[in-house]
Amino acid sequence: MDQERIIQLQMIEQEVNQLNSQSQLIEQNISEMEDLKLGLNELEKSENNEILVNLGKRIYIPVEIKDRELIVEVGNKTFVKKSIADTNKLVDEQMEKLLLAKYQITQRLQELDSQMDELIKDTAENEDLGKNHEHGKHECNHENCQCEEDCGDECKCKHN
Repeated sequence: MDQERIIQLQMIEQEVNQLNSQSQLIEQNISEMEDLKLGLNELEKSENNEILVNLGKRIYIPVEIKDRELIVEVGNKTFVKKSIADTNKLVDEQMEKLLLAKYQITQRLQELDSQMDELIKDTAENEDLGKNHEHGKHECNHENCQCEEDCGDECKCKHN
């Protein structure tokens, strides 16, 4: 395998690894968004005014709900009050963006897989041709052929 093909395969492999990492992060974000949607739906349906809020690392605190409007960060540390329904729409929009990104990554991974297959196939074909074309030999595949003629359109040693 020549150096150029090795470099191409290494570059493809590196991009595949990066895309797989990005895909895992997107999957994690999608899972978190799905959990958030479940929580929002439970909150919307619940008539209970007390919930447990996760402080992190499986530590919860009971909290009394005074208002059903949520305070949502919309970017750059800007917070706005939103209804649960509006917040759900925002979460849906974010999930759509994540799913689109995941789809695009999947498409690119398929393209890279095809490129790798093509490079490997070309390399295998070139190595097979190299075996039959060494030292000016023609394409005679006869095991006892000692012919040193240049390759041509037809076998002159009459083995084919």
